[in-house]
Amino acid sequence: MKSELKALLFAAFCGTGLIATAGTEGTVTADLLNVRLKPELKSVVVAKLPHGTKVDILGTVGDFYEISAPDRTPVYVSAVYLRDGKVLSPVKMRTAMDRHAAAYGLLPAGTKVKVLLETPLGWAKIEPPASLKVYTAKNYVKAAEPVKESEAAKPAEAEKPAAPEAAKAVAVDVRPLEKAPEAPAEVKAAPAGEKKAPAAPVEVKKAPEAVRAPVEAPKEAEKAAEKAAEPDQLDEQLKKLGVDLSKSTEITAAGYMVEIPNTTVEAVKYAVMKLDAKGQYVKSCFVCSSDAALLKSAVERNVKVTGRAYSVPTWKTPVVKVTALELTK
Repeated sequence: MKSELKALLFAAFCGTGLIATAGTEGTVTADLLNVRLKPELKSVVVAKLPHGTKVDILGTVGDFYEISAPDRTPVYVSAVYLRDGKVLSPVKMRTAMDRHAAAYGLLPAGTKVKVLLETPLGWAKIEPPASLKVYTAKNYVKAAEPVKESEAAKPAEAEKPAAPEAAKAVAVDVRPLEKAPEAPAEVKAAPAGEKKAPAAPVEVKKAPEAVRAPVEAPKEAEKAAEKAAEPDQLDEQLKKLGVDLSKSTEITAAGYMVEIPNTTVEAVKYAVMKLDAKGQYVKSCFVCSSDAALLKSAVERNVKVTGRAYSVPTWKTPVVKVTALELTK
């Protein structure tokens, strides 16, 4: 029976890119059992299981069982990174529709998911992936057979870092410095009653200027070149949204700057609103900038922004990468 169950699970999940591993069947004995994100009592409760619920036990971690996430486990991802049921780029799975909510981990690009619900705020509730693991207290679950310790509970062996080759060579080549032999000093006895002449002061020679000169700081031009060589993180985030950075238009937009609550996209947290013919505010454009403080300082103010406008697949409103911002009345 157990082998048949494993075969069914393999067949069900082999198309998702995440293959489930069948464990030991367990039965909830508590009236209502907390399912936690981590094997800790202070960890976030992600679901509650009623008495008699069957769970798939994968292993033990201290006083907890590691189990496959039950169907009722809430898992949310940003809908921006999904298309046709497939993950476009790595995206965090969260316990609630909030970018600050606790995260289960990352869904790798290319993973197939089943979308259960999409919200106007850009969140998608998905079916828990086959590989997602959560935790319950062992005292309130009856296992059908003894359960082995989970791999997560085993401490990883610390490997000693190998010494760099250069360091090894130095260790071999370094030898104690040998003192140069001193010339034998001629010692003559001073005649009685004659005072010794004072020893001549030792002359200390200064090191040549080239040796003593401090290391010069990099020139401004070199600093600017180094900064220009660094990858633009904002551009990388826009690429993950599917933006083609080679296609943009120069744009100037005026309106009221607002911060977007519970946005699912880290790069786009602000928008410029404008008044329509009915006197109501509508989105003019989303805005982003490498200088996040600049946008934050303009929240709930009238502004005029200039920058490059990009199109995001499935979005009706463009994203403007701001190059200049002016406060207006």
